[in-house]
Amino acid sequence: MFCVKCGAECEDFEEGGILRQRCMHCGYIHYKNPYPCIAVLVVNDFGQILLGKRGEKSIYPGKWCLPCGYIEYDETYVEAAAREIKEETGITSPPDGIINVVSNQFDNGVHSLVVVMISHYHGDEPLKPGNDIIDAGWFDVDRLPPLAFSADVFIIGKYERMLEKGGITMLTLEGNSVYGH
Repeated sequence: MFCVKCGAECEDFEEGGILRQRCMHCGYIHYKNPYPCIAVLVVNDFGQILLGKRGEKSIYPGKWCLPCGYIEYDETYVEAAAREIKEETGITSPPDGIINVVSNQFDNGVHSLVVVMISHYHGDEPLKPGNDIIDAGWFDVDRLPPLAFSADVFIIGKYERMLEKGGITMLTLEGNSVYGH
C-alpha cells in the first residue's frame, strides 16, 4: 500500500492488536474502517415491504434485499436513503426515521456500518428496478423471497415485533446534517 498523503510506501505495524499500515516517510496511519451505508425498510399502505432482486454482478446475486447502498461523500444519510430508493426501485419515498443501526461483514471482505431507516410510501408510481437491482416488488411480511443479507432478516423481524407491540419505535431525523464545531 502507498500513502494517500505523500505517496511513499507504507509498512505494516501492530497497534492495539490490530494490523495497520503506516507511512514511514510522513507518519500517516491508514485505519481500515467500515463503509458507511444505509438501508431502507419501505412500507406501503397495505403493510407490504419493498424489496429488490440483486443482479448477477452483485454480492449474493438472485437474492432479495431492502433498498440499500453506500453513502456518498457529498450527501447526508437521508439524501443517500432517498437516492437509493429511487435508483433501485424507481419510486420517490423520503425516509421518516431511523429504526436501527447494524454492522455487516460479508463474504467478500466488506465490512459496513448501516443506518437502517423506515419510509412509509403512499404513492402509486410503478416500480422500475435499476442500478444493481434486476427486479423489484412489494411483499407481505409472512411471504418473503430468499433474502441476501442477515441484517435484512433481522430488521424485518424487528419491524414485525414492533407492530405486534403496537407501534414502531424510531429516531427522528433532526441533526441530519450538522456542520461546524
